[in-house]
Amino acid sequence: MKKVGVKIEVTQEVGDLLKSSNFFSVTKLDDVAGYLKYPGEPKTLEDMDNAISQGVEESWRF
Repeated sequence: MKKVGVKIEVTQEVGDLLKSSNFFSVTKLDDVAGYLKYPGEPKTLEDMDNAISQGVEESWRF
């Protein structure tokens, strides 16, 4: 049976240190660069700032 969750490593140094294990295998940028393509026009920093502001306003409306 496969369990869903986060794999952790326990390191005993001064105390117990819990850290997440590597979830993904090591990759190179060339292996994943194709996933970065965006079909539309490039966004400006102003566009991104406006989208963030809009998202914050929508999140905090009561």
